[in-house]
Amino acid sequence: MTNIGAAFTVRFLRNGDTITITRDIVKSSGAGAALFQMVDVTSGAVAPDWSKAENQPIIRLTLHSAAGYPISLSSCTWAYNGQNLSFVYNGTNWVNEGGSYAGVFQARINSDGCPELKITNNLASASAISNRQINYAVDYVSAAHHETIEGSVDVLIQQAGANSHMLQITTERVELSGDKGQATYQTVLRIEAYYGTSKVTIGSGGYTTKWYKDGTEDSNYIANSDGKTSLTVTRDDIDGGSIFVCKLILNGNAVAQDQQRVNDISDEYQIVATPSSTSSNFVSLEGNAVYTLKVTKNGSNDTSAWKYDWKIFNLWGKVTKTGSGNTITITADDCKGNNDSEYSDVDVAVSASL
Repeated sequence: MTNIGAAFTVRFLRNGDTITITRDIVKSSGAGAALFQMVDVTSGAVAPDWSKAENQPIIRLTLHSAAGYPISLSSCTWAYNGQNLSFVYNGTNWVNEGGSYAGVFQARINSDGCPELKITNNLASASAISNRQINYAVDYVSAAHHETIEGSVDVLIQQAGANSHMLQITTERVELSGDKGQATYQTVLRIEAYYGTSKVTIGSGGYTTKWYKDGTEDSNYIANSDGKTSLTVTRDDIDGGSIFVCKLILNGNAVAQDQQRVNDISDEYQIVATPSSTSSNFVSLEGNAVYTLKVTKNGSNDTSAWKYDWKIFNLWGKVTKTGSGNTITITADDCKGNNDSEYSDVDVAVSASL
């Protein structure tokens, strides 16, 4: 039996030649970072403190063409909470935001041609205790066509309180492609855990962790990682793509969790998810996203009788729907978070067997 997998975020897929955006969240050191902050509304203390250079997260966008066509970046614009940010790009140098958010954001186009946005100050405060959103619009040229991809990134903000645990998974890359010995052959998933604004130490005070791959922990690879603060994922560990979840356990009870998708983009077989129309590649309160699945082999359609199974994960790593078949419909209810008023992007894990 042949088994392959894939994981994708809904909002970045298009029709025709599928252009996708890979979003990496890193620090200047190259280590993975997380877009979340805890805030004590009484003292105003924030953790992690993004005014410190070593903690500042960078949002990096990379464009890919499923057909392998070259992509030339024309421009990238950013917005925060609905307000456009102003940048005058200067080569690969970091430039400061020139409007209302001077001192809060910097941007550049890096040496690989990827747009990057750095958060250089805290977004959470005693008066800013709800999630924030960063939007982007990337203009590019591919196959002689000029197009724009728009998307958004959620910044999670949580009040520090009596039961306020937070866990986030960070990683330096979400796509693997290289051979053994090359940096892109593997990635390391690391956790950052907080209770209030204080970091949690795994292994003391009753805290431990439990890891899951695609919603299960039925392999020695995953089981042997329980209680650890990191998980190394190589191309050999995934077939196409997987979603990894880590739960923060306190005295036997799960108090927080997060999820991270990892794809192997060099596998011979790939699962391709295509929206049924240009108006169904995103979810809103008024409309659903509908995707059709297929398998390609070395870039060409494979017409074998593949069987598909899939799971939908919300931003907090919770499975909101499971199903089978080559069509996936994602509704607003599938995007709900910890309560009925919170909505987020979702990741979809797909497996195909033959």
